[in-house]
Amino acid sequence: MQRRTLPDAPEHEALCRRCGISCHLAIPVSGIPVVVPGLHCGFLRVEGGGRYGCSVYAERFERAPWCHHTAEAGPLGYLARDCPYALASGWRAGKIVPGRRAFAEKWPLLRAEIARTGVPDWIDGDAFLRALHGTLGEPAATLTAWQGQPGRLRVQFGGDDDRAE
Repeated sequence: MQRRTLPDAPEHEALCRRCGISCHLAIPVSGIPVVVPGLHCGFLRVEGGGRYGCSVYAERFERAPWCHHTAEAGPLGYLARDCPYALASGWRAGKIVPGRRAFAEKWPLLRAEIARTGVPDWIDGDAFLRALHGTLGEPAATLTAWQGQPGRLRVQFGGDDDRAE
């Protein structure tokens, strides 16, 4: 699919509810992509009132080559399942944001996958560490460049053994 570079019509832009979910990474658990708090693009910013925005929106495809236009993101499952763009286009796959209890049940699997595969280096590392240290209860977690894995950060959780990379 050709990447969009021109601005979208105001009607298209108006569909966005500014939830930030498309800018968050999701880790698959039993085939369902689960959003992890704080694990998002470094350009995502809180705008207030629980709304999010991109700090480089007009140049996002040039500055953030990992970014996808909604027409590209929807079929790949990169939008929230209940995203207005997904619903309007009939896309069924998408990310979920589980409630607190459901997330706590999934966290051991998410944690293991994150430890195994790391995270992309374009995430907001400070936001992810704040989430790990705060709401996710991982006070000793660290991020480091991953030897032999270009573009990836290794997440080392406190208490985990230091296995060979």
